[in-house]
Amino acid sequence: MTSPCTVQGKTSWPELLGQNVDKAVSIIQKENPTLRPFVLNISRDVPDPVDCTRVLVFINDNNQVALVPIVR
Repeated sequence: MTSPCTVQGKTSWPELLGQNVDKAVSIIQKENPTLRPFVLNISRDVPDPVDCTRVLVFINDNNQVALVPIVR
């Protein structure tokens, strides 16, 4: 999944795959404080509409990041 957004700073976090959600959210907020992490279970669909101030953080049932967090 690629981001349709043009955002200043970092827009994806592949290094967070498998990390605990709380740690991942903290890192995202530190690295790009203009964005809002939005945590969803991996079984959920990508929410509409696109929001270029939101980072989608999909997690599994163990509260680990299951997909690369991305602005969308």
